[in-house]
Amino acid sequence: MKTQLPAKYYLSHFFELAEFIQSQCKHLLLAEQQLFLEKLLQLDEQSLCTLLRIYSRKPKIVALSSLNYEEIPNLHGAIFKLKQQGLVAHPSSDELDLLLEHLTKPTLLTLLANDELMATKPDYKKSASKQRLTQLCKEHIDRNHSELEALFSQFVVNSRSQYYEYFEFLHSGRLSGGDINHQNRFVMRDLGIAKVRGDVSESISRFQTLAEAQTHYQLNKLRMQFKESDSESQYQNLAQALLAISCEDELAQSIKNKLLIRLYKQLKEHDLAFAFELLEHCEGSSEAQELAIRQRYKQGDKNWVEQKLEQIIQDPLDDGILYFAEDFLQRKYNKQHRSRLTQMLIDTEHQLEVDDIYRGDVEQGVCEHYQQLGNTVFFTENNLWLSFFTLTFWQELFIETPHPPCNEFDLYPKVLLADCFYTVQQTQIELKLAKFTSNEALYKYVCKNAGQFYEAPNGVFMWHSDMLEPLEVLIKHSPLTNLKAHLLQMTKTFKQLKDGYPDLMVLKGDTLTFEEVKAPGDKLRRNQLVSIEVLKQQGFAVNIVAVNWFNDPNRIYSVVDIETTGGVQGNNKITEIAVVQLQAGEVINQWASLINPERSIPAFITKLTGINAAMVRDAPCFEEIADTLRSLLKGSVFVAHNVNFDFGFIRKEYAALGQGFKMPKLCTVVESRKAFPKLKSYSLGNLAAHFELNLTNHHRALADATATAELLNLIQQTQSKKAS
Repeated sequence: MKTQLPAKYYLSHFFELAEFIQSQCKHLLLAEQQLFLEKLLQLDEQSLCTLLRIYSRKPKIVALSSLNYEEIPNLHGAIFKLKQQGLVAHPSSDELDLLLEHLTKPTLLTLLANDELMATKPDYKKSASKQRLTQLCKEHIDRNHSELEALFSQFVVNSRSQYYEYFEFLHSGRLSGGDINHQNRFVMRDLGIAKVRGDVSESISRFQTLAEAQTHYQLNKLRMQFKESDSESQYQNLAQALLAISCEDELAQSIKNKLLIRLYKQLKEHDLAFAFELLEHCEGSSEAQELAIRQRYKQGDKNWVEQKLEQIIQDPLDDGILYFAEDFLQRKYNKQHRSRLTQMLIDTEHQLEVDDIYRGDVEQGVCEHYQQLGNTVFFTENNLWLSFFTLTFWQELFIETPHPPCNEFDLYPKVLLADCFYTVQQTQIELKLAKFTSNEALYKYVCKNAGQFYEAPNGVFMWHSDMLEPLEVLIKHSPLTNLKAHLLQMTKTFKQLKDGYPDLMVLKGDTLTFEEVKAPGDKLRRNQLVSIEVLKQQGFAVNIVAVNWFNDPNRIYSVVDIETTGGVQGNNKITEIAVVQLQAGEVINQWASLINPERSIPAFITKLTGINAAMVRDAPCFEEIADTLRSLLKGSVFVAHNVNFDFGFIRKEYAALGQGFKMPKLCTVVESRKAFPKLKSYSLGNLAAHFELNLTNHHRALADATATAELLNLIQQTQSKKAS
């Protein structure tokens, strides 16, 4: 059942926010902000409802005609009271351009037709675009004309950004554009759409001092202004304002660094000296160091670059900049032509040939290759290590932390955001790791936390129902010292090790390896190099698998067709499935079954397919044939005419059983268009008629699958002739 918001929901959200500001954030308010909040709390309900409705709008200018709500019976009376309190105002000539952009095309034409209102007579056509009419009004209206007052009185200025936006910021910790404001966070929570932390019963202030709060607010304001800027002068002004801000904490400095780097990229072509100055003000930023080195080398300042690289090697900010510095020094000053990343990829001993049907999903191709050899394979990437780390330190991150979440919306641990986990909780972390004296003890602890906190929002990793299986393999087949060493390193440099992990984890007998898969042309990224190097240093076996494509003439194509209760997935279900398998152009197997959709079959579907309720009454439901179908399709290519339709319905059925469904696909509609261009129609019926395919019972699954199999053979024969 769809969740309904209560009447005046926004009013309760305001009082929730106001209570938080009054109880937790008074020390973070300037005098005028405190006075503003007191004014709001003293308003009568109708006036407050009106103001909050205005604040909920995105535009800077709000039409009074858009505030027609049942709970505001006397809108003009409410606006009058809000004006008396100085909480709203009508637009003035200063906001005329904004107001004009808000007007409808008929209103713009009315203004242009008013000769008295025009300072100069415009030349226009009624068919002109709204944008053109708006520009003409901006250019020709007499901005001091008294008649504008009547227009201004129909609108109010949305002044949410003056004070109210700051209250929202104190709660959320950041500013966002569009619809992502504080009120909508509450709405999404109440509708059950946004995940929130259920273990947070009381909101607390995220800032300690007024100076800290104001600094973060100013930085976020500049971040939003940057998104709206598009000229050199605007970027210059932003840069000057940013340089004037002094940061007292690492998170603020991180925001400042990111903005300085963005401004550097915008200004380097206009004022390189000033752009370099911006990079110099980035404190603790390896990205800024790398950008400065690359640009100065490009400018020919090679002595400065060499000295800077040697300084970094002696005292690097992190492993990523260290690898860059070593690599750059070797390539540019010692005549080494390949980067460390490229060389690592070239030097790999693990070359693997994979059927080119997996070009769109190379990891799946490698996975199936290992599975055919009898190995156990998991798609792991970052989620394996992030879940292992988080489940090991759940208490330290979320419960027994000196930096608890500020409110239920804070899903990401503050100690990870600031990358200070080990620094502030060293004793807790080391005691936790010391208590694990065996792999079994560590695995049991991880399982205990997974069971206790399953699906609790955490912001670090994604929960899924079978996540413990790869964790069990990782923990039980790795030396305990290696596992603890990597967990410890993640606590110390989480930002550096939160991504870049290998794609696959492969268990060959009792031997565990990690595989980073690279298709031809793929490059090894810096974050991958860092994570792989750290894993290797801690004793884990990591391979880089360089894939070469080949065309397997013996691959099996499973040509699938389904019939359904309707053409859109929604609540529609499958009524029949058929599979015809081809190998080297020959049919090697076929299978078909009616399916009980467990819902009614519309009359027009019965007329189309001939399948009625009586025919499927005693047929198996999808769950009963799911294992048979999966076994039949395993290791083959899924083929269908308009493949996403059939594949999507089948994937949805497996998802309803809590199972995934993934395999390479081929669409005979797409391939027909390539092989036989300029045909009038590529429907199966028309193609069957055109090429005289065997389609005797159209819209029954086996008949359609058989015809599609014939079509596939014809396509491949045509492609083979063109290739030769």
